[in-house]
Amino acid sequence: MAQTNQQDPVQHLRTILRENPRLFRDHPELLEELDLGPGAEATVVSLEHARALQLQRRIAHLEEDLERLVGTARDNDRVATHLHRLTIDLLGSQDQEELVHTLLEGVRENFRVDAVGLRVDQDELAGQLDDRFLAPLSWIRNRFVTEDRVSLGPVQDPAVARALYGDELTFQSHALVPLREGTRLFGLLGLASREASRFEPGMGTTYLERLAELAGVLLAGGE
Repeated sequence: MAQTNQQDPVQHLRTILRENPRLFRDHPELLEELDLGPGAEATVVSLEHARALQLQRRIAHLEEDLERLVGTARDNDRVATHLHRLTIDLLGSQDQEELVHTLLEGVRENFRVDAVGLRVDQDELAGQLDDRFLAPLSWIRNRFVTEDRVSLGPVQDPAVARALYGDELTFQSHALVPLREGTRLFGLLGLASREASRFEPGMGTTYLERLAELAGVLLAGGE
């Protein structure tokens, strides 16, 4: 019984050309058998031109990728600098009221968001923070699918948005950051944007997690 060659013909041709890069130069008669489409001329020169164009396209894609990487690195440096500045400001707060004000204003300015909201466990911090920052722990827990992870995505519940950010309902996306003392969840920090693409699932949350760790320690430390 005859064996059927199951190898991909394109991959097979690639293998041949890699092993014999001078194939068309050494055997120009093969060019006569190529079908390059209407008006296309199969010559070594035309193939060399086609290869040059392909290389140019690949280089252009690589340059775009490099530009994106450089842009990301610059953004990371900017955020790291702002987080460092905010950390110094938070550590210099004299009391809980100043700490909360510095946190909310610092996050809004340094992370370039349109609104910032804070809610902490009312049973833990009642009497230490203004009532507008207090909420039942059950309400806080219900905002997270997993209590130890930042939640990113669209603003879906107007009631939640109103509770965190006020009456303005033009926010399209937000980040909900859990505040913990050790492993104990006691609050959340919300960052809202009018841009739908500002906070999307899958985005990196390293700096938000560092901010939450710092804010959690400082807020709980005032108990």
